[in-house]
Amino acid sequence: MKTQTAQGLFPFLLVSLLCASTAAIVGCSSTGTTSGEAGKSSTTTGQVPSKYVADDRRTIEIGKNSSADGGLSFKDPHLNKCWIADGFNFKGYDTLHIPPSTSTAKVHDDEQRLLDWAKQTFPTELAASIGRKGIFEKVVTRESEIKSGGKTLKLETTIVEYSKGGGAARFFAGLYGAGQPILKVQGKMTDGDKLVFTFEGQRSGTSAGARTGGGYMKDEDVQIEDIRSLTLDLTDFIAAIAGKYQVK
Repeated sequence: MKTQTAQGLFPFLLVSLLCASTAAIVGCSSTGTTSGEAGKSSTTTGQVPSKYVADDRRTIEIGKNSSADGGLSFKDPHLNKCWIADGFNFKGYDTLHIPPSTSTAKVHDDEQRLLDWAKQTFPTELAASIGRKGIFEKVVTRESEIKSGGKTLKLETTIVEYSKGGGAARFFAGLYGAGQPILKVQGKMTDGDKLVFTFEGQRSGTSAGARTGGGYMKDEDVQIEDIRSLTLDLTDFIAAIAGKYQVK
């Protein structure tokens, strides 16, 4: 009886050992499929690194990216929204044209002057900031400056939310956000009729000076710091994608 039992168990044990050996070499089918899908997903969503070292040695982060609407959407920690078309990297163009901003923001009568100022100042600051990176031969704010016959990108910006803020409120509670100006901008970049880049960014008294000493500052002095903060982060994103920064 014992001999028969041992003989009966032998084929079973042999099959089990062969199965275990095969599994160790090739893995089970479910694990192999999952691994392949994970690799594909990583390739798709990890096409662009998230951290870089800027030319002034700052560490910047443009966020993880994922496929969306025929391109890549980024979870940039400094921008509300950021998207680029598949294969687009800002390179290969002679000119970037940034016309004056438009606005859909509803403002009080006493804010109109500063809103008009912001509509002119934002694209001027952005053009100067991007121009310093040498990504394009020219970055212009007037159509008459566009190079004839060259390849041109156009970046249109719209102020969708605006407030000039108030010095009295900043004096008493500016540290907690009271009286701080609000600037929310949306932008779209096109190559002819093709949409290649979109963003949305917002600032509201982000500088240390605005929070601690904003009660002594003019509204436009607080807001220019917000504008420069936003234009710097936009420039960093564009420079990183264009290969001007080292991957960290």
